Amino acid sequence: FLFFSCEQRTAAILAAIVSLFLTVPALAQVSKDGMGKVLPVELFPCNYRDGQGEAELNEVIDRWSSYADDKGIDNYAAWTLMPYHYGPDQDFDVIWMGAFSDGNAMGSTIGEWLTSGGELQAAFARVLDCDAHLLLSSAMYMAPADNRTPASAIISMMDCELNKGHRYSDIKAAELRWVEYLRGAGSRAGYWHWFPTFGGGDAEYDYKVVTAYRDYAELGESFERYANGGGRETSEGIFADIDDCDDARVYVATTCRWKR
Repeated sequence: FLFFSCEQRTAAILAAIVSLFLTVPALAQVSKDGMGKVLPVELFPCNYRDGQGEAELNEVIDRWSSYADDKGIDNYAAWTLMPYHYGPDQDFDVIWMGAFSDGNAMGSTIGEWLTSGGELQAAFARVLDCDAHLLLSSAMYMAPADNRTPASAIISMMDCELNKGHRYSDIKAAELRWVEYLRGAGSRAGYWHWFPTFGGGDAEYDYKVVTAYRDYAELGESFERYANGGGRETSEGIFADIDDCDDARVYVATTCRWKR
Protein backbone atom coordinates (compact mmCIF):
# COMPACT_ATOMS: atom_id res chain seq x y z
CA PHE A 1 0.00 0.00 0.00
CA LEU A 2 1.06 3.59 -0.53
CA PHE A 3 -0.71 5.51 2.25
CA PHE A 4 0.53 8.57 4.01
CA SER A 5 -0.27 11.28 6.57
CA CYS A 6 -3.59 11.75 8.32
CA GLU A 7 -5.38 14.64 9.84
CA GLN A 8 -4.67 15.12 13.56
CA ARG A 9 -7.68 13.59 15.30
CA THR A 10 -7.67 13.39 19.08
CA ALA A 11 -9.56 10.12 19.16
CA ALA A 12 -7.24 8.67 16.56
CA ILE A 13 -4.16 9.68 18.52
CA LEU A 14 -5.58 7.72 21.45
CA ALA A 15 -5.83 4.55 19.41
CA ALA A 16 -3.47 1.71 20.27
CA ILE A 17 0.03 1.61 18.95
CA VAL A 18 -0.12 -2.03 19.96
CA SER A 19 -2.44 -2.32 16.98
CA LEU A 20 0.74 -2.18 14.95
CA PHE A 21 0.44 -5.92 15.14
CA LEU A 22 -3.24 -6.42 15.88
CA THR A 23 -6.52 -6.66 14.16
CA VAL A 24 -7.81 -9.10 16.75
CA PRO A 25 -6.84 -9.13 20.45
CA ALA A 26 -5.33 -12.61 20.31
CA LEU A 27 -2.37 -11.28 18.35
CA ALA A 28 -1.31 -9.24 21.36
CA GLN A 29 -0.26 -12.36 23.22
CA VAL A 30 3.44 -12.84 23.84
CA SER A 31 4.25 -16.49 23.17
CA LYS A 32 5.83 -18.92 25.61
CA ASP A 33 9.30 -18.30 24.18
CA GLY A 34 8.87 -14.63 25.02
CA MET A 35 8.06 -13.34 21.54
CA GLY A 36 4.74 -12.65 19.88
CA LYS A 37 3.65 -13.87 16.47
CA VAL A 38 5.87 -12.42 13.75
CA LEU A 39 3.89 -9.98 11.60
CA PRO A 40 4.69 -7.82 8.54
CA VAL A 41 5.12 -4.05 8.95
CA GLU A 42 5.79 -1.59 6.14
CA LEU A 43 7.43 1.85 6.24
CA PHE A 44 7.44 4.66 3.66
CA PRO A 45 9.69 7.69 4.40
CA CYS A 46 8.21 10.61 2.44
CA ASN A 47 8.52 14.31 1.69
CA TYR A 48 5.82 16.73 0.56
CA ARG A 49 6.10 17.82 -3.04
CA ASP A 50 6.37 21.55 -3.80
CA GLY A 51 3.10 23.32 -3.09
CA GLN A 52 1.61 20.30 -1.33
CA GLY A 53 0.91 19.85 2.37
CA GLU A 54 -1.23 18.26 5.00
CA ALA A 55 -4.52 19.63 3.69
CA GLU A 56 -3.99 18.11 0.24
CA LEU A 57 -2.88 14.86 1.78
CA ASN A 58 -5.95 14.65 3.98
CA GLU A 59 -8.16 14.96 0.92
CA VAL A 60 -6.52 11.90 -0.60
CA ILE A 61 -6.63 10.07 2.74
CA ASP A 62 -10.39 10.59 2.87
CA ARG A 63 -10.70 9.05 -0.58
CA TRP A 64 -8.49 6.15 0.45
CA SER A 65 -10.54 5.60 3.60
CA SER A 66 -13.68 5.25 1.51
CA TYR A 67 -11.84 2.85 -0.79
CA ALA A 68 -10.70 0.75 2.18
CA ASP A 69 -14.25 0.65 3.55
CA ASP A 70 -15.64 -0.37 0.18
CA LYS A 71 -13.07 -3.16 -0.12
CA GLY A 72 -13.73 -4.35 3.44
CA ILE A 73 -10.10 -3.92 4.48
CA ASP A 74 -10.05 -5.01 8.11
CA ASN A 75 -6.62 -6.61 8.29
CA TYR A 76 -4.43 -3.52 7.97
CA ALA A 77 -3.68 -0.78 10.50
CA ALA A 78 -1.83 2.43 9.65
CA TRP A 79 -0.18 5.47 11.24
CA THR A 80 1.91 8.45 10.26
CA LEU A 81 5.07 9.16 12.24
CA MET A 82 6.27 12.75 12.54
CA PRO A 83 9.95 13.07 13.59
CA TYR A 84 10.32 14.72 17.00
CA HIS A 85 13.81 13.78 18.23
CA TYR A 86 15.95 13.16 15.15
CA GLY A 87 19.30 13.77 13.49
CA PRO A 88 20.39 15.13 10.10
CA ASP A 89 19.96 11.73 8.45
CA GLN A 90 16.21 11.88 9.10
CA ASP A 91 15.65 13.90 5.94
CA PHE A 92 11.93 13.26 5.43
CA ASP A 93 8.71 14.96 6.49
CA VAL A 94 6.75 11.92 7.55
CA ILE A 95 6.87 8.11 7.71
CA TRP A 96 3.88 6.03 6.75
CA MET A 97 3.76 2.92 8.96
CA GLY A 98 1.35 0.09 8.23
CA ALA A 99 0.88 -3.34 9.78
CA PHE A 100 -0.91 -6.42 8.48
CA SER A 101 -2.58 -9.03 10.66
CA ASP A 102 -0.40 -11.73 9.06
CA GLY A 103 1.42 -12.67 5.88
CA ASN A 104 -1.73 -13.90 4.15
CA ALA A 105 -3.42 -10.57 4.83
CA MET A 106 -0.39 -8.77 3.42
CA GLY A 107 -0.55 -10.79 0.21
CA SER A 108 -4.26 -10.40 -0.39
CA THR A 109 -4.45 -6.74 0.59
CA ILE A 110 -1.48 -5.62 -1.49
CA GLY A 111 -2.72 -7.74 -4.37
CA GLU A 112 -6.06 -5.92 -4.28
CA TRP A 113 -4.30 -2.55 -4.15
CA LEU A 114 -2.14 -3.35 -7.17
CA THR A 115 -5.26 -4.37 -9.08
CA SER A 116 -7.67 -1.59 -8.13
CA GLY A 117 -5.73 1.22 -6.45
CA GLY A 118 -4.02 2.85 -9.42
CA GLU A 119 -6.04 6.08 -9.38
CA LEU A 120 -5.46 6.58 -5.66
CA GLN A 121 -1.79 5.68 -6.04
CA ALA A 122 -1.43 8.51 -8.55
CA ALA A 123 -3.29 10.90 -6.23
CA PHE A 124 -0.94 10.12 -3.37
CA ALA A 125 2.07 10.48 -5.65
CA ARG A 126 0.99 14.03 -6.57
CA VAL A 127 1.21 14.98 -2.88
CA LEU A 128 4.19 13.01 -1.55
CA ASP A 129 7.53 11.82 -2.85
CA CYS A 130 8.59 8.57 -1.13
CA ASP A 131 12.06 7.29 -1.92
CA ALA A 132 11.83 3.95 -0.09
CA HIS A 133 9.34 1.22 0.78
CA LEU A 134 10.54 -1.19 3.46
CA LEU A 135 8.88 -4.31 4.76
CA LEU A 136 10.02 -5.62 8.14
CA SER A 137 9.21 -8.67 10.23
CA SER A 138 8.02 -7.69 13.69
CA ALA A 139 8.22 -9.81 16.86
CA MET A 140 6.79 -8.59 20.16
CA TYR A 141 8.72 -9.05 23.39
CA MET A 142 6.39 -7.12 25.68
CA ALA A 143 2.76 -6.19 25.20
CA PRO A 144 1.57 -2.86 26.61
CA ALA A 145 -0.02 -2.72 30.07
CA ASP A 146 -2.93 -5.11 30.63
CA ASN A 147 -2.42 -6.45 27.11
CA ARG A 148 -5.01 -3.96 25.92
CA THR A 149 -5.14 -1.14 23.42
CA PRO A 150 -3.32 1.68 25.26
CA ALA A 151 -3.57 5.38 24.54
CA SER A 152 -0.16 5.35 22.85
CA ALA A 153 1.05 8.16 20.65
CA ILE A 154 4.87 8.09 20.92
CA ILE A 155 7.22 5.60 19.25
CA SER A 156 11.01 5.29 19.56
CA MET A 157 13.24 3.30 17.22
CA MET A 158 16.93 2.44 17.25
CA ASP A 159 19.03 0.29 14.92
CA CYS A 160 21.15 -2.49 16.40
CA GLU A 161 23.91 -4.82 15.19
CA LEU A 162 25.05 -8.02 16.85
CA ASN A 163 28.69 -7.87 17.86
CA LYS A 164 31.14 -10.40 16.48
CA GLY A 165 30.85 -13.81 18.07
CA HIS A 166 27.21 -13.43 19.10
CA ARG A 167 24.04 -14.99 17.71
CA TYR A 168 20.50 -13.72 17.86
CA SER A 169 19.78 -16.31 20.56
CA ASP A 170 22.17 -14.33 22.80
CA ILE A 171 20.27 -11.07 22.41
CA LYS A 172 16.93 -12.84 22.68
CA ALA A 173 17.90 -14.25 26.08
CA ALA A 174 19.10 -10.81 27.15
CA GLU A 175 15.91 -9.12 25.96
CA LEU A 176 13.79 -11.58 27.96
CA ARG A 177 15.73 -10.61 31.07
CA TRP A 178 15.38 -6.93 30.20
CA VAL A 179 11.60 -7.03 29.75
CA GLU A 180 11.33 -8.94 33.02
CA TYR A 181 13.13 -6.01 34.63
CA LEU A 182 10.89 -3.50 32.82
CA ARG A 183 7.72 -5.20 34.03
CA GLY A 184 9.04 -5.33 37.58
CA ALA A 185 9.95 -1.65 37.41
CA GLY A 186 6.43 -0.71 36.35
CA SER A 187 6.88 -0.08 32.63
CA ARG A 188 3.64 -0.01 30.63
CA ALA A 189 5.28 0.30 27.21
CA GLY A 190 5.15 -2.11 24.30
CA TYR A 191 8.45 -3.55 23.05
CA TRP A 192 9.32 -5.15 19.69
CA HIS A 193 12.17 -6.19 17.41
CA TRP A 194 11.82 -5.46 13.69
CA PHE A 195 13.96 -7.40 11.20
CA PRO A 196 14.75 -6.16 7.65
CA THR A 197 12.92 -8.32 5.13
CA PHE A 198 12.16 -6.56 1.82
CA GLY A 199 13.32 -3.34 0.23
CA GLY A 200 16.31 -2.38 2.35
CA GLY A 201 19.11 -3.72 0.19
CA ASP A 202 22.24 -4.19 2.27
CA ALA A 203 20.77 -3.11 5.61
CA GLU A 204 23.27 -1.62 8.05
CA TYR A 205 21.52 -3.11 11.06
CA ASP A 206 20.41 -6.57 12.17
CA TYR A 207 17.18 -5.42 13.82
CA LYS A 208 15.37 -2.35 15.08
CA VAL A 209 14.30 -2.03 18.70
CA VAL A 210 10.88 -0.36 18.76
CA THR A 211 9.14 0.92 21.88
CA ALA A 212 5.61 2.37 22.01
CA TYR A 213 4.52 4.71 24.80
CA ARG A 214 1.04 5.85 25.75
CA ASP A 215 2.11 9.49 25.68
CA TYR A 216 5.14 11.67 26.27
CA ALA A 217 4.66 11.52 30.04
CA GLU A 218 5.16 7.76 29.87
CA LEU A 219 8.32 8.21 27.82
CA GLY A 220 9.52 10.66 30.47
CA GLU A 221 8.94 8.03 33.16
CA SER A 222 11.03 5.64 31.09
CA PHE A 223 13.84 8.20 30.86
CA GLU A 224 13.81 8.76 34.62
CA ARG A 225 13.78 5.03 35.35
CA TYR A 226 16.74 4.47 33.03
CA ALA A 227 18.82 7.52 33.94
CA ASN A 228 18.23 7.79 37.69
CA GLY A 229 16.40 4.64 38.75
CA GLY A 230 18.98 1.96 38.08
CA GLY A 231 17.94 1.13 34.53
CA ARG A 232 21.26 2.03 32.95
CA GLU A 233 23.20 -0.20 35.33
CA THR A 234 20.74 -3.05 34.85
CA SER A 235 20.95 -2.69 31.08
CA GLU A 236 24.76 -2.74 31.11
CA GLY A 237 24.74 -5.90 33.21
CA ILE A 238 22.25 -7.68 30.94
CA PHE A 239 23.44 -6.71 27.48
CA ALA A 240 27.18 -6.34 28.15
CA ASP A 241 28.85 -6.52 24.71
CA ILE A 242 26.18 -8.53 22.86
CA ASP A 243 25.08 -5.80 20.48
CA ASP A 244 25.68 -2.19 19.50
CA CYS A 245 22.75 0.22 19.00
CA ASP A 246 22.58 3.79 17.74
CA ASP A 247 20.69 6.65 19.38
CA ALA A 248 16.93 6.23 19.35
CA ARG A 249 14.74 8.45 17.18
CA VAL A 250 11.37 9.49 18.61
CA TYR A 251 8.20 10.02 16.55
CA VAL A 252 4.74 11.36 17.27
CA ALA A 253 2.20 8.93 15.82
CA THR A 254 -1.17 9.78 14.30
CA THR A 255 -3.57 6.95 13.56
CA CYS A 256 -4.99 6.62 10.05
CA ARG A 257 -6.79 3.31 10.30
CA TRP A 258 -7.00 0.55 12.89
CA LYS A 259 -9.20 -2.23 14.19
CA ARG A 260 -9.85 -2.79 17.88
